[in-house]
Order: sequence, then C-alpha cells, then structure tokens
Amino acid sequence: MLTSPLNPEHPFFAIECKAQRDMVWSVLGPSMLDCSWAPQHPSWLQADWQLLSHAEAEFTPEFSSTRLGLMFEQLWQRALSLTGSDWLANLQISGPERTLGELDLLLRQADKEWHLELALKFYLGHRNEWIGPNRRDRLTDKLAHTHSHQLALSQQPEGKKALELAGWHAPEPQALMRGCLFHPAKPEFNGSLPEEVSASHWRGRWCHYQDAAELLPEGPWYVISKPDWISPVRCPLTVERAELIRYLTAHFEYLTVAVCAVVAVEGQQGWVEQQRWLIMPDNWPQGLD
Repeated sequence: MLTSPLNPEHPFFAIECKAQRDMVWSVLGPSMLDCSWAPQHPSWLQADWQLLSHAEAEFTPEFSSTRLGLMFEQLWQRALSLTGSDWLANLQISGPERTLGELDLLLRQADKEWHLELALKFYLGHRNEWIGPNRRDRLTDKLAHTHSHQLALSQQPEGKKALELAGWHAPEPQALMRGCLFHPAKPEFNGSLPEEVSASHWRGRWCHYQDAAELLPEGPWYVISKPDWISPVRCPLTVERAELIRYLTAHFEYLTVAVCAVVAVEGQQGWVEQQRWLIMPDNWPQGLD
C-alpha cells in the first residue's frame, strides 16, 4: 500500500500518465477508514503494484461524469479489468414501488464474494465536525449512511433477490473510502476524529484566506484544479508563496470557492506534491447547522 506523503523519489511519480497515477492511488493509496466494516487492509485487496503501474504506457479513460466519486469508481473498474477479476458494478436494487439503491461493486475471488461500497471523499476538520468544502457533506453522515444503508442493502430481501438473479450469493459487505482529511492549521479549530478513521489516512491542511499569509509555509507552490484532486500531483510549474498570496487575493475578491494548492518538492521526476492545502473563503463554514 502507498502512504502519504510519498517520498519524491517514489516510483509512483515516474508513471507518466495522470489517469494511471489516479488509478494506482485509488486502489493502493491510504485508506481513510479502519474499522470492522471498512478495514484498512482488506483481505480481498490483492492488487499488484507492478501490474497496475506498468500494464499500459498510456490510457485515457472515457469518464461518464466529471464528479470525482464516479471517476473514482470507474478507475476501480479499470483496475479490476486489468487484474482479470470477476466483478459486477452498479447492481440496481428495486422494491415494489421504487428503487432502493444500487450496489457499487460485486467482487468474486475463488470461493469468496464481496459487496463493496466505494467512496472518494474530502473533508475539513472544524472543531469536532468534518465537513465537505461545499458544506453539504459531513463525514459523520457519510459513515452512518454507508454502514446503515449502503452496506445493509445487500442483506435485505430485495437485495438478496437481485443478487441471486445476477448470479451472486451472500457476498460479504465492506466499504472502502479513499480521499484526504484536511486538518486545521489554526489550533482553535482542532477537534477529534471519528473512531472509524485510520491513523494513517491522507492528511492535508486548511486555513481561511485571511490567515493564509500567516499560516502557509514557504513553498514552492502549485495550484491544482478539481480533476487533479484524486492523487498526489506532478507539478509542471511552481510559484513562490508571495505569488500564491497574490493569486488568492484576486481569487477571493470575486469567488467564494476553495483553492486547492500543494507544497512541492523536487525529485527525479521534477516538482511533485508533498503537502496539500485547502484555502477557504473567510466565512466558511457559515450556515453550518
């Protein structure tokens, strides 16, 4: 498994294709969770680093959505196809009057079957809450929904019926969550983590724009766009902290969306990500219930 932060000389950064790096990190990157229903090192995860990182020199998946969560699922499907695994994605579960949901992934290994719920998430710590950048998503809600609804779906009568019709029999439910938890750079916002969170999760930092000049380290820096959030990035260029601050000033004069930027270090592959930051508008998370 890969850990964060990666050594700048790690062969991960030698993978030329960004989509392939995203796939490798999605499968082998650090787990956000470590609990009975989402273990950090699940027994079914037997992916081969050599296979995933060298299977093809280049590939460009045709994502059906620009949403990171759906891209993450499709990267997983791509990886399973490369490994020759027996799998089925997005099995719909219907009740008498409505659709109850769908199972993200079914996986068969030898005589064992698994129902897997996959998620890619990014949360910021604000005292004892872990909140999505858009404020609509919270880690505690996601944990409860995954455990109580999504994983339970395959155990319900409607789920068992759909599984049997599709040729699957009593798969064991487990969740796998990747992504980054952004810890507050300002101590007054420190809080606790849910007990399900892995101690070795991918860690970032966050601050408000008004505190950026005080809290951001020297750099050099590289600003990344939303499609680049999935895995640690290679940086085609870098800027010094003063230039980043000027960019943030112009950005937040007109916009209220977060800026994601990384501190870069130089390795054999050039400048690569070492630490990830989210810089938030000063009123975030205004409106928190």
